Amino acid sequence: MTPKDFSFKVTLPADPEGATVVALIAGHAVENAGLDGAAGAAFVERVRAAAKKALTGATPRAGCLAVIAAADGHITVTVGSESVSQSLPA
Repeated sequence: MTPKDFSFKVTLPADPEGATVVALIAGHAVENAGLDGAAGAAFVERVRAAAKKALTGATPRAGCLAVIAAADGHITVTVGSESVSQSLPA
């Protein structure tokens, strides 16, 4: 695992408020991966919107899996069936 090559998972309750948790995790991930400034902030906001959509539609009590990963020059956050990806700086 390196700052630009990592993967981790978290299971969240099916509650749209969990989008804030996913956005916080994404914020740490983009900071560690070197994506900062406007690009990092925009990515985190896209992640928040995708997470809110996924967690709003998730089956109650089933929870929802979020995967945060960086590899091959991209960072990707997937929550349920919603996914957001961004190129990382070289």
